[in-house]
Parts: sequence; structure tokens; C-alpha cells
Amino acid sequence: MTTATMTGTFAIPSSRTVINLALGGFAALGFWELFSAVPTAWLAEYPLEPPELVKSLFAHQLGLTLSTPVAKLLHFMTGFLFYPLGYWVLTRGVKSFGMPADGWIWGVITYFIALGFFAPLAGQHFLLSDVPRLSAMSLVGHAIYGYVAAYVFEALEARDA
Repeated sequence: MTTATMTGTFAIPSSRTVINLALGGFAALGFWELFSAVPTAWLAEYPLEPPELVKSLFAHQLGLTLSTPVAKLLHFMTGFLFYPLGYWVLTRGVKSFGMPADGWIWGVITYFIALGFFAPLAGQHFLLSDVPRLSAMSLVGHAIYGYVAAYVFEALEARDA
């Protein structure tokens, strides 16, 4: 069983739940990488380049120059671990609307985190408003990412229950 351990008022996910979250994150990140490079480049004329956003964020906020491999690692960790953990906290600790709504909602939230919060901190326009087709493709990609991550995670959790 994949129950959480309660410590005071905060629940800590079980190791099985963290593994299931990461597996969902890996599945969704695989989709994201393909989506951001191919259909986005065709339809928006540019691929989405999250590692470049990470590099710009560190440069603007901390004056640090990150290598591309380090920026990719940070983006991948976000996609397979941090965002899935955020989904778990939101749906287990705040509010769940059930699947598939939870997945779609979380995907849209990740879009706002990336392009509404981090992009301006990295010196970019809010929601990449200067390149609307790229922003729209990012929204679609993040929404599907959220759905895939949640779907895989919830299926694994149901199987382990």
C-alpha cells in the first residue's frame, strides 16, 4: 500500500509513491521533450528551450553562468521529480477534482510557474507574450505534460493499492 506518513500536519509520501511520481514524471517529460522540439518548432517557428530559460534565470538572478548540461539536469529534475511532487501536494493536501481534471489543472499551473513566474525573473516577457505562438505551444505542452504525469502516477498508485 502507498500511504503517506503524517508528521504533525504535513504528510510525507511513501517511497513507493515517490517512485510512482517519478515514473509519471519521466513519462510526461519524454512527451514534453518531443513536443517542445518538433511540433512546437513547426507551428511556432521556434522550439521550446527550457534549459535556456534556466540558464537565463541563474544569470539574471544570481549572476551565475550555468553550463547547458547543468541547466538540462535542473530542468529534468523539475520535470520528473519536483513538478510531480507539487502535483501530489496539491491533490493530496489542498484540493483534488479527480482525474483527469487534476492532471490538466496541474499542467496549466506548471505553465504559469515556468512562463508567468520564472520567465520574467529570467528577463523574458510574462508568459512569453512577445512570441504568442510559442507561449500557446508551451501551454498545450504543459497541459498534456500534467495530464500524462498524473495519469501514469494515478494508474501506478491504483495498481499498488
